[in-house]
Amino acid sequence: MGADGPKVVAAVDFGTHGTGFAWAVRTPPNDDPRTRRVQFFTRFPGRQLDYPKNLTAILLSAGGETVAWGHRAHRLWADALAKGESDGLGYAYAFKTAWQSGGTMSDMPTVGGFVDLDDRGRVRELTTAYLKEIRELAMAEIRGMKYAEREVRWCITVPAIWDDEGKAVMRRAAVDAGFPDDPERLLLAIEPEAAALYCYLRMTDADAATSETARLPLHLDGFRFVVIDCGGGTVDITAYESDSGAGEPIALREIGLATGGHLGSEYVNQAFRDTTLGERFGPAVLKRIERDHPAELLRMSRQWEHAKRTVEVEQDASSVAHVLDPVRIEVPAVVWNLLDEPVRARLTGDAGGLPRQIVLSPDEVEGLLDETVDGILDKVAEQLATIARTGGTASGPETLLLVGGFARSEWLRERMRARFGGRHRIVVPPDPALAVLEGAVHFAYRPDVFVSRQAKYTYGFETAKPFEEGVDPTVRMYRDDEGDVLCVGRFGIAVRRMDGVRVKDAYPFRIVPVREEQRQLDVDLYRTAEPDPRYVDEDGCEEIGRLTVDLSGTVGRPLRERAVMLLFYFGASELRVEVFDPATEETSRVSVDFDRM
Repeated sequence: MGADGPKVVAAVDFGTHGTGFAWAVRTPPNDDPRTRRVQFFTRFPGRQLDYPKNLTAILLSAGGETVAWGHRAHRLWADALAKGESDGLGYAYAFKTAWQSGGTMSDMPTVGGFVDLDDRGRVRELTTAYLKEIRELAMAEIRGMKYAEREVRWCITVPAIWDDEGKAVMRRAAVDAGFPDDPERLLLAIEPEAAALYCYLRMTDADAATSETARLPLHLDGFRFVVIDCGGGTVDITAYESDSGAGEPIALREIGLATGGHLGSEYVNQAFRDTTLGERFGPAVLKRIERDHPAELLRMSRQWEHAKRTVEVEQDASSVAHVLDPVRIEVPAVVWNLLDEPVRARLTGDAGGLPRQIVLSPDEVEGLLDETVDGILDKVAEQLATIARTGGTASGPETLLLVGGFARSEWLRERMRARFGGRHRIVVPPDPALAVLEGAVHFAYRPDVFVSRQAKYTYGFETAKPFEEGVDPTVRMYRDDEGDVLCVGRFGIAVRRMDGVRVKDAYPFRIVPVREEQRQLDVDLYRTAEPDPRYVDEDGCEEIGRLTVDLSGTVGRPLRERAVMLLFYFGASELRVEVFDPATEETSRVSVDFDRM
């Protein structure tokens, strides 16, 4: 890209429900983030959208080729099912959620045909295939502005709750999809961090009586805030504090510990399908609709999707929020004809004599929403308790930033206000669903905005240390080539859980082979939630990957002359490891083999 860096920065927000891309050209006017022009794309294949995200769905042939992606994939899959022509096809939707669990989302109808999300390799193949399509679409747009692919820096979003191996596999999937195999040209953005940057620029106060913009005072040292990113599949929550001492206009350090879980709006939709439709139609009929009429099921689900975001909410005399009106869902004719006459009569009576209607009472709507919302509120409380322990109790209210597509739900906002509004400030940007996507563009433009992050675990590696009589069991005793008695299987701590680690700082560790003829050194990496593990096989310790260090250049030398330095960078958005060899005075980057997926 040259000494001056990229000419274009582009971000892909890879989401559970929807995926989109946006970009910005690096120009002097755009160097100021307050006036930066971010461009969005809405002309996806087969559908012109008013929102810059396509459906995260893909349809594959038996040979693994992409037949269609996005909304078009869902439409073609529904047509194939209706015509009985689905043999040899595989369909997947919302497959991002299967990454961390490593298994299928058995409670959500996200796959069809030959696709099996229990197969970890299949999840990666689906991700690669989807990212390939969106990369090619984005590059066609960028080439139209006369920029070459080598001039683009890319950024792909990942949840804060993802582990190091999940991020590593995402990077490999992206490289397989055609993104550059260069850490300077392909960044991973932590989703709530991207949202924090967006909020800095586009903030409005949800509690304000007017639409006046209220900026976050990130230029003030010590201002802290919690980001609550409520997406389709996951909710991601963490906290940050501004650091004016970093010498930058915007510099943030993480003070929370990323938490969240499978609490996204898709689970509210699933509750509607399983509970509401299951009870109204009966489980057997619902299964038939899922199998034979998925397009009609999607029509009903979309009506609910709109209703759950737009239901009117009011407060009673005790300031308790309630859904104001019932929700009506129109039943497609083909579904209505599948129902027995007693079922149709019951539904018609419940709808006040109107046929082909499902009516959800306000209490039922609240119950469906609260199955997920209650979990979100508990996670927010957990994060507030964490930052109170690590950073002390704030002198005033904490600022809670609510972002993500689910943040458009007035019910979620009211429940947030009811539980936290009396003590804390709750803020929602103008379009919370775009917070991560636009924020990722700003991060790609200037990735050094984050100066430090919190270690999620105690990280370290398996090593041998001097054997301690009376402490170490004899079964761990080992004598090296120089006669030193060592204890094998020790946990060499690199960084402890909840330590603040600066992005640019290296954590150096000296390691020595145990044999003079050893040509390489395999270092197994471990993590645990405990602060002071002694052995790598203790309860709670988990092997997460391996790195291999080339020692061929010093074979035959005395062991003391074969030491190398491992340099761990734990503060970056991805774990990075370098090796410094004093014998050659060379530093090289070493890849970590995360083999869990």
